[in-house]
Amino acid sequence: MKNNIETKIYGYSDFFKLFLNLDLNNNVPNKFIISGRKGIGKLTFAHHLINYLLSKNEDSKYDKNNYEINIKNRSFKLVRNNTHPNFYSIDTDEGKKNIGIDQIRKSFDFINRSSFNNKCRIILINNTEYLNNNSSNALLKILEEPNEKLIFILIHNSSFKILDTIKSRCLLFKKNFSEKESISIFDKLSNYNFNNFFDDNLLSKFFSVGELFLLKEFSDEIKFQEKISAESILRYYFSNLKVKYDKKNTNLLLKLIQMYFYKKNLENFDEYDFSAYNSFFKKVSDAKKFNLDIENLYFEFQSKCLNE
Repeated sequence: MKNNIETKIYGYSDFFKLFLNLDLNNNVPNKFIISGRKGIGKLTFAHHLINYLLSKNEDSKYDKNNYEINIKNRSFKLVRNNTHPNFYSIDTDEGKKNIGIDQIRKSFDFINRSSFNNKCRIILINNTEYLNNNSSNALLKILEEPNEKLIFILIHNSSFKILDTIKSRCLLFKKNFSEKESISIFDKLSNYNFNNFFDDNLLSKFFSVGELFLLKEFSDEIKFQEKISAESILRYYFSNLKVKYDKKNTNLLLKLIQMYFYKKNLENFDEYDFSAYNSFFKKVSDAKKFNLDIENLYFEFQSKCLNE
């Protein structure tokens, strides 16, 4: 589990009010999925909900009025260190592409264990879209007959599919932010104005709040001094740096390229040629599918599009 839990969350008051009402009526679902784009705070919301549920009778309990975790709270400290007796976390292991069946099997002892202090027990599965066939089937068997007071919270990146049989056994809560909401949340989290960093509001259409922070970090890493737009940062990157396959920043670069094509389409809709866009992303899809190097595709984009 990643131990960095944000203690303040923005944009989820609607979700919290819903779950607070469910809890007041003892109707919190025991199996549910939180689904939405990558980087919108789904995992952070899950941790806030978990802290609310586990800390209700503790000192420094969850502040449900300000949607904030108290760092002095006992359950927060235990969950952060992955040592809470009523909490179990499953996520992709470092260096692994999928959540394996062994990770699901390791949860069996926790599932069959008695609840500590008669409180609810919670299993959090992050990156649910990375369950493989074997681990998905193992999870299905658990979801069919969950133990009493056991809650499953599944976090799902909506850009990827998960098994319909898993979705059918869980309540699905979808979360999305408008461009305006994304900009507002970015401003609150960064204590800066979005327009101080970014030259194009369309970036909030293509990038979630979390991805905007990654994009800002990327621009700092490559020592980009201007305001960020898709075309300006791509031209700087390809002109000033030796292009190489960089797994960390590949998704950011591909999104910037996608936005570059999108803007070209907006500017020249009547005469825009989609063939370059379709051809490029078909090759990207094939490269990912067959685990090929994307470096040559960067050069192709530079020579055929940026230099046209």
